[in-house]
Amino acid sequence: MSDFLSKLNPFYKFVFIIVFSTGLAFTRSMHLNVGVFAACMLLFIIGAPPKQYLRALKILIPVSFFAFSIFMTGVHFGNDATGDFGRTTLAATQSGINMATRFFAYAGLGIVFSLTTDPYELIKSMQKDAKLPRKFSYGMLCAIHLFPYIKNEYKNARLAFLVRGVKLGPLSLKPIFSMLVNCFRWSEMLSIAMFSKGFHEE
Repeated sequence: MSDFLSKLNPFYKFVFIIVFSTGLAFTRSMHLNVGVFAACMLLFIIGAPPKQYLRALKILIPVSFFAFSIFMTGVHFGNDATGDFGRTTLAATQSGINMATRFFAYAGLGIVFSLTTDPYELIKSMQKDAKLPRKFSYGMLCAIHLFPYIKNEYKNARLAFLVRGVKLGPLSLKPIFSMLVNCFRWSEMLSIAMFSKGFHEE
């Protein structure tokens, strides 16, 4: 299997995805949505490294759940739907299918781009091809490298509450507030570091 998708220019790939996604938003064709998703999956299989296949599958599982939810919403609350989970119409069913397949189409585009594009290479490409200012490039790289620390900080905050005997639900905001305190501190330190390196307005 080749890995040609990862070798494409990240910036031009990003521009193509944005332009194509924008055009897709103005269409209402179920066949186009299905075609886009199928083309994305085929392109991903032949042009992405095999190690990314499992990650794509993990993404498609929640995508399928949300697409089914969108389908049911369209069926019961779409065009000419009777509502209250009563008798539905052909127009409402078509509306639900159209919305669900569009969700899959966007998911396919996102999978192709996100799993075949290195963030560092994308920012380098944007700086070179799109003339992105250095201070924005540096700031974006800092944000990318902070993501793993933010994830670990959230886990540590939840663990700290549990050690103290505080029960937390899956949607509890307490560890998020604790995490944000450190995030603000990190952002201030990064700002000082950027200023010291000359990334400031003249």
